[in-house]
Amino acid sequence: MLRRAQWLIIPFLVLVLAEGVVRLAGDRVPTWYGAADRLIAERPVEALFVGSSRVQAAIRPSAFAEVLSERRRPGGMALNLGRGYSTDAEHYLGLRNLLAAHPENMRGVTVFVEALGGMPVPAGWKTIPWSMAEQPWMLVDLLRPSDLPAFWMSPGLDVQTRAHISVRLFLRRLALLNRRERVREQWLEEALPALARGRLPALSRQHILGADLMGPGPEASIRTDPQALAAARSLAEQIGAQLAAYQGPIRGWRGTIQEDLVRLVRAGGGHVVFFDPPESEVFSRSYRAPIRREDAAAFARQVEKWGACMVRPAFSYRDEDLPDLWHLRPERVDEYTRALTASWLDTCAS
Repeated sequence: MLRRAQWLIIPFLVLVLAEGVVRLAGDRVPTWYGAADRLIAERPVEALFVGSSRVQAAIRPSAFAEVLSERRRPGGMALNLGRGYSTDAEHYLGLRNLLAAHPENMRGVTVFVEALGGMPVPAGWKTIPWSMAEQPWMLVDLLRPSDLPAFWMSPGLDVQTRAHISVRLFLRRLALLNRRERVREQWLEEALPALARGRLPALSRQHILGADLMGPGPEASIRTDPQALAAARSLAEQIGAQLAAYQGPIRGWRGTIQEDLVRLVRAGGGHVVFFDPPESEVFSRSYRAPIRREDAAAFARQVEKWGACMVRPAFSYRDEDLPDLWHLRPERVDEYTRALTASWLDTCAS
């Protein structure tokens, strides 16, 4: 009888120990919307920047705060929630959760939303995937159980991935399951190389809460090694060619996630500003086509009807300032952030 109990107790103790190690190494300091949730619980937020890795690379919240101070307009903190492989649906759900959890500290917030070429692609709940297939686990911490029926009706993800996300939603308190990607990344990028050099690994780069919300830096999710740069440039040229080849209209923002996001933020006492991050020639040439200029003008009219604002700051740059053709060079980030902030204050802040 005792031997049988050992076969149960020993695996259980191993799992408990593993759970504790993962919580310490991979779940001690939350990231992305989890980090924003903790920070906003402590004090009001002035601005949130949402979008793709282009936003993450182009905005430095400290430069935003500097302009406010220079204009004698002190405000709360600013956080950069831009993230590679994120979707419009994920940002909507993340903002929804922040507004629900911290209504007072979110009141008056300005949410800056990425709009490449002056117009985002219309994103519907039933027409685009809620999560990128490359990183579906980003969605888990943003979902509520009540979201699952609509999530299962959305396109883009196979049944296995949907089931995986759904199960993790109900088991997300188990760090051993819900933080396995972060732990795997830490072992591959930190622990194993450190052990190979004869050093003990630190086990966590995210020592400071919100370090990944400060724009480009060590905690950003953007790779800059030569192999990654070459792959990114090749992908940019491929997608840029596809965008240039398509000459149909890009319209119809009513009933989209963008419209729902504006309503959500305004209902919480906030404001929405759409902005166009720097983009390389492989992308911008398609937006100069007559049909795209008409699309951008149509979107500007829609933004006005929503009661939101559109800014396109005066900022001169070249393709050399976007080494991978996607992301602004870190040396120019403060300049762009300051230009965007000044444009917002002059155009929308009143």
